[in-house]
Amino acid sequence: MPCHPLPNAARRLAALAVALSATLAVADEGPRHPSSFAVVFSACTEFAGLAPVPLASAQGRLPAGYTPASMGPGLAGFVARAARCERVSVDGGPAEPASVSHIGINLVAPDGTGDINNYTLMYVTDSARLAARLRGVGLPVRLDKGLVYEVNPAGAGLRLYAQVDAGRDGVYVLEGPVTDPVAGSEFPFLANWWHSSRAGRLKMSTQIPAIGFGPTDVALLTARASTPGELIGANRTLFPLLSVRGRFAQAVMTVTLAR
Repeated sequence: MPCHPLPNAARRLAALAVALSATLAVADEGPRHPSSFAVVFSACTEFAGLAPVPLASAQGRLPAGYTPASMGPGLAGFVARAARCERVSVDGGPAEPASVSHIGINLVAPDGTGDINNYTLMYVTDSARLAARLRGVGLPVRLDKGLVYEVNPAGAGLRLYAQVDAGRDGVYVLEGPVTDPVAGSEFPFLANWWHSSRAGRLKMSTQIPAIGFGPTDVALLTARASTPGELIGANRTLFPLLSVRGRFAQAVMTVTLAR
């Protein structure tokens, strides 16, 4: 039986079916997110603290492939950080004021880089853009539009008050006196924060060309049933291993996902 070319209308219908099938196949894969991007932070201050916790508690929170840094026999390091920047630009987007706070475990550098390496247990921000972009590469970010980061005059000095709602991981407060760094004491600093999920191994590497640190006496307060409360085994901790107020003009966080 001879083969006849399809009439024009039939050919158009066949082409449309093929195109629709391809479109549906792409849709089934879900939204695609580039596996690397940059975030620019400008005009920032921060608090960073490091406290000892039982090694077994810290190790139990880490996936395979990460080693907690030793803070002494049977001890690991619990990290808390909060920062406020006047301008944050996500992946080349418009800049906006934003705050972030994260809780983690201090690590032996997984790839041998960085002045400090931490595993991210909790990441909270009031920036919807930043939260959405980090979620797209597998980080379970909590958006807290009411995140508080205040540094208020107190006598001859300053006092930090940060209040963070991390959802099911709990609410915590960072509070206490802080001191600005001495002018001219700045130096470059590279901070790496890590996280692993089904999406892959995420590295958030923040290069700060010049940062200064001043001493603080900040405490973290939280519920015993929260993620930080379970790690510290109490409602409150100071940060005897490290407790600093940082100030820097600019930093660039490079986010990469190894699938």
